[in-house]
Amino acid sequence: MSSNHSELRDLAAKYVWWNPPEKVMAEQLGKLTVNVMEMGTWEDANALLDEIGPERFLSVLRAPPAGIISSKSLAFWHYRLGLPGDPPTASRRAFQ
Repeated sequence: MSSNHSELRDLAAKYVWWNPPEKVMAEQLGKLTVNVMEMGTWEDANALLDEIGPERFLSVLRAPPAGIISSKSLAFWHYRLGLPGDPPTASRRAFQ
């Protein structure tokens, strides 16, 4: 993670607004990443990618959370990160 914590803090406040940015930065970078991958602007997504690196984005692609990220977003990020093969597909959240 780079030293520009103010940009990461701003992204946390914007995309995981219901929790304090400090908590998001310390405990919920995965949630922030998924939200930016699904609904982030091009600029915000690139800023987050620069801040935290591609590994967290790749972990979302390896195990997409059900009901949070769309197949369209998964396909975009699959190709954006230069991964080979077919992109993953989203699964629906099942309620019991």
